[in-house]
Amino acid sequence: MQKTIAILENNIVSTNTMRNKLTLELMRQGFNVYVLTTGTEEDMAIARKNGIHVIDVKSSNINPFHVLRYIGNIKKAIKKIKADVCLTFTMRPAIWGNFVTGQLGIPTITNITGIGPLFSSQSPAYLLARFLYKFVLRKTAHLFFQNRDDMNLFVIHRFVSSDKAALIPGSGVDHEYFKPQPTTQNNKFTFLFIGRLLKDKGVIEYVDAARIVLKENPDVTFKIVGPTWNQNLKKNTITDKDIQGWVAEEIIDYCGASDDVRTHIAASDCVVLPSYREGISNVLLEASSMEKPCITCDTTGCREIVEHGVTGLLCNVADAVDLAAKMKQMILCSVAQRNEMGLYARKKVIKEFDKQFVIDAYLNAIRRVSV
Repeated sequence: MQKTIAILENNIVSTNTMRNKLTLELMRQGFNVYVLTTGTEEDMAIARKNGIHVIDVKSSNINPFHVLRYIGNIKKAIKKIKADVCLTFTMRPAIWGNFVTGQLGIPTITNITGIGPLFSSQSPAYLLARFLYKFVLRKTAHLFFQNRDDMNLFVIHRFVSSDKAALIPGSGVDHEYFKPQPTTQNNKFTFLFIGRLLKDKGVIEYVDAARIVLKENPDVTFKIVGPTWNQNLKKNTITDKDIQGWVAEEIIDYCGASDDVRTHIAASDCVVLPSYREGISNVLLEASSMEKPCITCDTTGCREIVEHGVTGLLCNVADAVDLAAKMKQMILCSVAQRNEMGLYARKKVIKEFDKQFVIDAYLNAIRRVSV
C-alpha cells in the first residue's frame, strides 16, 4: 500500500528551493506526499505546478491564540491525509509538529536545521522553546542534525538520546543546478549578501563593513538579495525603512527577493554571509558550488563549509571591523587567486555536501521508522 508522508515546513519557499529535490524524489519513490506549510499564493502555485500537494496550515508566533490555531490546523491536516510518517523542519514545525504527531502516534523524523540563540537567549520565546523541546522530542523516531555542535548540545541537555540522532550535510547542494556560469566582466568589484533579512544573519555588520570599505574603495558594489522576514522576534528583524535608508545612503544595492539566486551569484566576485550561527548554510553551499569565494564568520554552520585562505575567508562573529578587513583582503586578491579559491570550494562541497547524501539518509530513515 502507498504510504503517505506529511512534510511540515515553516514556509513553502523552502519546499520550492532547498528541499525541492528531496520532495520530488520521495514522490518518485512512490510516496504520497503532502506539504503542510504557509506562504504566498504565488509560491504555493509553484509547488502545485510541480505536482506537490500543499495544505496551508498558516504559522504561529508566541501568541497563544496563534499557537492553538496552528496546532489545530496541523492536527486536522494530518488526520485528513492519514499520514504514515511526518517530516519536520525548523523550530516551530519541530516543536508543534512533534507535539501533534506524538499525540497521534505517527512516527516523525525531525531535522534540526539550526538553533540560533536557543541556548544563549533569555527571551520568552527561546525560554519556552527550551522548555518544550525537552518534552516534544521524546516520542520522535529520528532526528537529523546539520552540524555536530548542535547535536552535542541537544544530547547534553537531554532533549534527545544519542541513539536517535544522526548527522547529515545540511540540506546538501545540487551541484549540477548550482554550477559555474559565464558572466560579463564587471569593472566594479561586487560583494553579495543573500538571505532572509535578519540581524542574526549579520546584515547590520555587512552594511557597517560596507561603509568602512567604501571610504577607501568607492567603486566597490555591495548587493543584498533576500526578503524581509516577519516570522521572527521583532528585535531581530530588518525593516523596509532600514533598507530604504541604506539605499538612500548609497551603501547598498538592494535587489529584493529572488526565486533563483544563480544569476546574482554568478555576477558577484565574492559572497558574504556574516551569520552568527547556522545549521549548515545553504547560501555558502550554493555559492561555493558555483565556484565563488566566500567570506563568513568563524562559527558553527559556516566554518564547516569555508576553509580560511583556501575556499574563502573567515571573520569574527558580530565584528564589522574584522569583516571589513577580510573584504579588503579579498579585493586585493588577484583574479587568479579568487578563481583558485572558487575551484577548491566547488570540489569541497561536491565531496562533502552532495544533496544525494541527504536524500539517501531520508529514504533510509523513512523505511526504518515506517516498518
